[in-house]
Amino acid sequence: MNITDWKTAIIGLIVILACISPIIIMVRVRAQKTKKMLQSLQKFAQEQGCKISQHEFFSDFVLGIDEVKKFVFFHKYGKENSISQYVDLANIQTCKVVKQSRNVKVGNESASMISRLELSFVPIGKSQDEQSFLLFDLETNKQLSGELQFSEKWAQVINGYLKNKK
Repeated sequence: MNITDWKTAIIGLIVILACISPIIIMVRVRAQKTKKMLQSLQKFAQEQGCKISQHEFFSDFVLGIDEVKKFVFFHKYGKENSISQYVDLANIQTCKVVKQSRNVKVGNESASMISRLELSFVPIGKSQDEQSFLLFDLETNKQLSGELQFSEKWAQVINGYLKNKK
């Protein structure tokens, strides 16, 4: 190899590193964020005397369940403040997805658009209030990106646990 080939190879390597390094940084930042969210969820569960046995991440939140004690935990990461919530399934009749929509006019037509999405827990006793985990809000999120499928999946998982407890 002559000197020109070495210069070309070095320049090529620098260009490749310049293209790959932002991706590596983004992956590391995301891994740190998910690790921090999971640690927060696990700590919150421990405070309730529970242990997370199944969990799933979604952009800025994580949902987990203690399959033994039948508790569901939710942690939403926020820049100003984070939210941690839990529900004891012993007091819950069913879990459902609650969608709030609003009509948006596009040209001559109007379309329905989901503006808020929650995973709601209906209590057994009528004197108790429903509890819910806010998964999507149009005020803070720009658009849905899988939250609906996520919420439907978890409602089904949770309702499976509710059927097994009876």
